[in-house]
Amino acid sequence: MNPLLELKRLGQSVWHDNMRKGVVATGEIKRLIDEYAVSGVTSNLSLMARAMTGALEYDDDISLLLKEGLNDSEIAVRLLVRDARHAADALLPLWKLSNGADGFAAVDVIGADLSAASLVDAARSLVKAVDRPNVLVRIPATGEGLEAIEVLTFAGIGVYATLICSVRRYEAATVALLRGLERRAAEGMPIDTVPCAAGFTVSRADTVFDRILEERAEHAKGNDEKSRLRALLGRAAVANAKLAFLKHEEARASARFKKLKSSGAKPQLLIWESAGTKNHLYSGMKYAEELSLPGTAISLPLHTLLAFHCHGRPASQTSGLEAAKKVFDELGGLGIEYAEVAADLEEGCLKSLAASREAVAKAVAERRQALSKKTGPTSKFTMGRFDSPVAEALDSVIGEDFFRKLGAHDPSIWKAGLGDKKQIKGSLGWTILPYLMEEHVDEINDFAAEIKAAGFKDAVLLGMGGSSLAPLVFATTFGSAPGCPGLIVLDSTDPGALKSVMERIDLEKTLFIVSSKSGSTIEPLSLFEYFHAALERIKGEESGRNFIAITDPATPLEGFARKYRFRKVFTNPKDVGGRFSALSYFGLLPAAITGVDISRLLEHAGRVDSLLHPCAASSGNPVMMLGAALGSLGLKGRDKLTFFLPKEIETFGMWIEQLVAESTGKEGRGLVPVSGEPVSSVSSYGSDRVFISMTLGDGDRANETVLGELAAAGHPVIELKLRDKYELGGEFLRWEAVTAIAGQILGINPFDQPDVELAKKLAASRLNELGGEGGVKPPGIELKAGGVRLNMGKSAFDKTGYKGADAAEALKGFLKLVGKDDYIGLLAYYDPFDARLEEAFRRVRLSLRDSARVATQFGYGPRYLHSTGQLHKGRPDCGVFIIFCHGALEDFKVPGSSFTFSGLELSQAFGDMEALDSKGSRVVLVMADGPSEECLRPIEDMLKAASRS
Repeated sequence: MNPLLELKRLGQSVWHDNMRKGVVATGEIKRLIDEYAVSGVTSNLSLMARAMTGALEYDDDISLLLKEGLNDSEIAVRLLVRDARHAADALLPLWKLSNGADGFAAVDVIGADLSAASLVDAARSLVKAVDRPNVLVRIPATGEGLEAIEVLTFAGIGVYATLICSVRRYEAATVALLRGLERRAAEGMPIDTVPCAAGFTVSRADTVFDRILEERAEHAKGNDEKSRLRALLGRAAVANAKLAFLKHEEARASARFKKLKSSGAKPQLLIWESAGTKNHLYSGMKYAEELSLPGTAISLPLHTLLAFHCHGRPASQTSGLEAAKKVFDELGGLGIEYAEVAADLEEGCLKSLAASREAVAKAVAERRQALSKKTGPTSKFTMGRFDSPVAEALDSVIGEDFFRKLGAHDPSIWKAGLGDKKQIKGSLGWTILPYLMEEHVDEINDFAAEIKAAGFKDAVLLGMGGSSLAPLVFATTFGSAPGCPGLIVLDSTDPGALKSVMERIDLEKTLFIVSSKSGSTIEPLSLFEYFHAALERIKGEESGRNFIAITDPATPLEGFARKYRFRKVFTNPKDVGGRFSALSYFGLLPAAITGVDISRLLEHAGRVDSLLHPCAASSGNPVMMLGAALGSLGLKGRDKLTFFLPKEIETFGMWIEQLVAESTGKEGRGLVPVSGEPVSSVSSYGSDRVFISMTLGDGDRANETVLGELAAAGHPVIELKLRDKYELGGEFLRWEAVTAIAGQILGINPFDQPDVELAKKLAASRLNELGGEGGVKPPGIELKAGGVRLNMGKSAFDKTGYKGADAAEALKGFLKLVGKDDYIGLLAYYDPFDARLEEAFRRVRLSLRDSARVATQFGYGPRYLHSTGQLHKGRPDCGVFIIFCHGALEDFKVPGSSFTFSGLELSQAFGDMEALDSKGSRVVLVMADGPSEECLRPIEDMLKAASRS
């Protein structure tokens, strides 16, 4: 059964909320009509703007219109008219079949203010230009808009009254439409050819009411009041819509309409607009399933349309309509006035309309400037002899209809097993984050303003992996705006790192962001215990006001937050994996606190999202092309993805490392991301490399020469250009989609991490040894020389064939195990804030790369355990690992635990070594007496000597 066809059978029409060129001027519109039962299309100015600036699908049209001498506003109108014609032509057979009751293209009026006269003039001009019988003009149902609706209806123009947020406003719009028809009938003019519709806003009502309910519940005096408030969450929008439906039915049954009907008037079509779910705690198909009412239409965004087609459960909702009144009676009884909230809703809708109009104008201006300057493409692929396999992979992905299945959250793209499919389906929430998080921008910005007003000077994020690396990118790329807290990301259990942070901050004026998807990650929870205990000694019970949490629903961290009375808890969508969470609360909230404009980030994410639509051009699609290239090159042995990034965005490479490594390194396959490795001459690189250059701005051409030399030498080279650092918002989504595509080509599930738990379990086992005699000890074969202690994994030691006990000689034998197409992973359990140590590790990395001519990765532990750690254990045996750790000169106890931070850090290092050794990996651990550069130098010297031998 096709659930969308079932909606049709129940008497409801399905419309699509996107009239972009790629939808209506291609075969996509026919597919939507034939396969998804779509019988109407509404213009969405925001999506049109993104298609202009992201998919660039309007460039040819804009070029032609510029030659006519048109200005930006005139160009926008012409483009909208052309799209409306395409949509109306495609829907015309349905319009005829329904005798003019359905099959409409509904078009927004642009280039007009909201006065009645301006709306009337613009609507008349628009209808004349489109010149199709099945076009409706969308007019906001404001006070002035109602006047325009009546005038236009009297003139015989099909009107769609839009942005209706309350029952009262719906009644007023209905009256305006009826008046127009009555005046027309009184003048003896036909009314049987004048269609009319009213669009009732749905999901925004829950957004506004829920926010009020949550705020009231937080400050409720008793549990009874709190329970009553929370019981109303997620009920206002559907109740509001159902009350409007009752009024709709009353109007159709009224004597006033029956009189018009006898003269041929058609019933007003009630359309549920803004019907995609904006709250991640609710089903993505909530409104589509709860508002299946006969004689109505529902306008759905693509992701909801695709999801309902696959998983929807249609059922008639005509029973229990009277119960909707009780919802608002209960709200009123709790002091929440319907009329006041409805006014706020309308104001928000008008603000959104103004923003979408502005977006179209800005998009046209941006493309005009780009076309006049003849700026080149923002991506360039030089594949050389790999052109054919990349092209074949691209054809395969296109043949899979990848983006349509991705939008439908169809797990069969990757795996067929029931377990995999369930896990994958619950991991695809990242695909709609640009849409979902737009609704939370005001909430996040309001909280950021609260933190600024409270006088916090710093924000310290306590997290690991997916919850820490995107905030690290924002902190290092954007810094903090004047008056906003600076952001420090603490994703280390090293005592030196803890001390570094304590020395940088004023404890009482620091906000701590405890960030964990599972809510049980040992590192951030241990760090929380430490800082909370320190603050409690100063502020007592008020110490919780310095903490907020970001986590999934119903996690242990939520319990911590209640127990310690955190200032705020932000609940993230549970179907978003940690490494795919940059555009969720995990990334956006810390960014906003420091003054980053998260609306601009999401705007650029939306532009990339326009490339993920099934209608987007496939062959030249830079997202699909990049994913196909990396996946197919990986299968051909070009699996070391080497990134060249400018200093301004260099930490973005760390985020990509985590995303790609943890997503693709499994089942004996994987891509090895290499970030932070300094650029060298062509002779330094082996035949397993792919080079990916990202530049920022016009003047960043430092690596042009070497990129040309690499391409000439036969290496695949990919060049990506960013004009502005805010384009990172789009890059997060681009690389998430690219990773998903590459995973499909590699034949793996990119959304699990099957080998991560092994290191965690072994680390926990080591922690339990801390209280025993002699404390925790490293695994493997112990060797010493010149004050250097190292432990080599048994598997590696056996492979060397060395029988002695001299560390220097053993290390020489170990490095001889490095073979062609291997990579060396340098894993340092040290203070990541110490610049001198970082420079020492950089020297070691360069020495090993140049001597072995293999790729090198560098990562701080335990950070890497939550990123590249999966790759190290899940891909083929091509990794050679050196773990660096040290004794503690100064240590700190984890409050409420039996261990210290140094003990935790060493347990994690030793546990990971044991995990790698158990997989047969080549691994050695070197132990320094202390955390300083001086203590590290003998190890550095020994490694350099061993690499030269």
